[in-house]
Amino acid sequence: MRSRLKWGDFVIIAAVLALATALTAWLAWGASDGQLYTEVWQDDVLVERVLLTDDTNRTIDLDGHNVIVLAGRTARVASADCHDQVCVRTGTLTHAGQVAVCLPNRVILKLVGETGEIDAIVS
Repeated sequence: MRSRLKWGDFVIIAAVLALATALTAWLAWGASDGQLYTEVWQDDVLVERVLLTDDTNRTIDLDGHNVIVLAGRTARVASADCHDQVCVRTGTLTHAGQVAVCLPNRVILKLVGETGEIDAIVS
């Protein structure tokens, strides 16, 4: 037995597509707000914190062990002397909250967003 779509089915499909489109637009619009910083940590010490803008073009060399490239509003570990290369294969970081970690060299590269909202209160 073959079932056919009724007009109500099309209404539901259209509503779901409209909701998905609205959610995607809202997330894309909200992600561009605020400032974006990159933080480079080595041995639990903050080495550098750099504001990422569209004009950012910088290379950070960590004693030849890791090379970090900042280009525009992105950051990536370009090279590392560790054997597993997990930090390099992580790829380009583009959004606040993304992290690339090199465990053998104890290096953390992370993107941090600057907003006026409170994330959490710890007592």
